[in-house]
This record gives sequence, structure tokens and C-alpha cells, in this order.
Amino acid sequence: MRSVVGLVIVGALATGCAASAADIQPMAADALSAARSADLGIDLDEAGRTFPTTAGVLLEDMATQLSDVITQLEETQTADEAAEHDRRQALAASRDAIDAIHTAQRGDDAAAQRALSSAIDVLQDLAGGQ
Repeated sequence: MRSVVGLVIVGALATGCAASAADIQPMAADALSAARSADLGIDLDEAGRTFPTTAGVLLEDMATQLSDVITQLEETQTADEAAEHDRRQALAASRDAIDAIHTAQRGDDAAAQRALSSAIDVLQDLAGGQ
């Protein structure tokens, strides 16, 4: 009897902690915000409307925020196939956004913005069209 109760509790804890697709949405929104901020920073830098050091700090901060979201997504266990699909898409788009930021830091702003645009589209869909 004792082992049955233990199994029920463990089962409830395991399924109660699994994320649904709706739980992935706020993480995608955080990644979306960081990707959009990086895109804006690149725009401002290209237009000469910010100091290069300021743009560099912004890009580094957004890469850090995206890295934090990636860590959260990697540690998230999903409840079903739909949530797992969304989690994987959010992970891929967030990683693509970081790669785009690194591309901008190397000086290829056009390629960075193309990659960011694709990542932003995916993250926007996952974040519920925000």
C-alpha cells in the first residue's frame, strides 16, 4: 500500500510539472523581446543614431537574455507533443537569434537582420502574435 501511494505521488509530481504549449508562450515572448531589441539596436547603429559602444553593449545584453531563455527552454519538460514542438521551435529560433547577434558583432549587419527577421517571425507565432 505504501509503495502505491508513493508511486501516485511521484506520478502526480512528474505530470504536474510538465509544461504545456501555453507555458512555452511566455518564454517565446521573452526571446522575441530580446530579438526585436537586437534588431532595433542594429537599425540604430546602421543609421548612426547611437554610439558603436552602446550598440555593442545592447547586442551583448540581448544575447545574454536569449541565452537565459535557452537555458529555461532546455530545462523545461513538456506535457505533450504540441508543447514539445513549440519548445523545440523556440529553442531553434532563440539560437538563430544569438547567431544573428554574433554576425552583427562581426560587422555583417545585413545578414544579421535577415537571420533575426526569420527568428522573430517564428518567435512571434509562438508568443501568440505579440
